[in-house]
Amino acid sequence: MTNLQQLFRQCYDSSDDVARVIANDVNKFALESGVSEDVMGQIELCIAELVNNAYEHAYELADGCPIEVTCYFKDSSELVIEVSDFGQAMDRNEFQAAVNAEFVVPDPDDESTWTTSGRGFIIIVELTDSLIYTCEDNKNTFEFHKKLWSQ
Repeated sequence: MTNLQQLFRQCYDSSDDVARVIANDVNKFALESGVSEDVMGQIELCIAELVNNAYEHAYELADGCPIEVTCYFKDSSELVIEVSDFGQAMDRNEFQAAVNAEFVVPDPDDESTWTTSGRGFIIIVELTDSLIYTCEDNKNTFEFHKKLWSQ
C-alpha cells in the first residue's frame, strides 16, 4: 500500500550543484515525516549519486534539463525514491554490470585504483534494499527502496 498523502514530487533543472538542493529538499520532507537522520544520511548520498549521474551522463553536463524526483512511503515502513531524467538512456547491460561490480579499495601505491568513476551504483546497492532502472517513453528512472526499520 502506498501512502500518497506523504508524497514529495518536484522537477529541477540540471546543474553541477542541483544534487545538493534536491538532497536537502528530500531530507526536509523525510525528516518531517519521521525518518531518522541516520537513514537520511544514506538516502542523501544515493540521491546525490543518481542526480550527478543524470547531469554527467544523461545530459552530458548540460544545464537546464529536467530532473524529476518523487519520494513516498510504501506500507509505512519503506521509503521509495525515484530520480528521472529525459537524456541519454543507460544500456541495461551497462546498468547490470555497474550494480554487480566489485568495489575497488583505493591503494595509495596503485594509481589505477584512484578513479571515482563506477562506484556510485555499488554504493547505492549497498545502502538500499533495491534499485530498479526503467526506460520508457524517453524517460529514464532509477527507483530505490529503503526499509525504515527491521521487521
